[in-house]
Amino acid sequence: MVSLLELKSKWQEALASDLESEDEECMSILCENDWVRILAIVDPETPRRIEVEVSLPSQQDPQSGEDVSKFIQDLIKHLEYLLGLYKEGMTLSVMTRDGLWTAFLDMEKLPQDSLFNALIPPS
Repeated sequence: MVSLLELKSKWQEALASDLESEDEECMSILCENDWVRILAIVDPETPRRIEVEVSLPSQQDPQSGEDVSKFIQDLIKHLEYLLGLYKEGMTLSVMTRDGLWTAFLDMEKLPQDSLFNALIPPS
């Protein structure tokens, strides 16, 4: 699991890469796992952006009550994660009908630690 310090450090590295490439957009992956990808997008012409892609779990054909229960628990974790990002001021949008969501936040300065805490995906 990624930590607050790792996310902050990677964010600062992404900002430093902006200084090296003044003319083009830079995108860095801050964290990636099976269901979430956190990106730093730095473009000299626009505010810096943190973008989160969240893939909601899908349930094909439940085999048992345990499968259904696990699916619901996983779905709740995903939705609580998205809600936490929203509470930190991120804008949420649905990208696809099969459950790809994004959250993003444009900013001019270093975000508060509370945002980095909210970005840490649950295990």
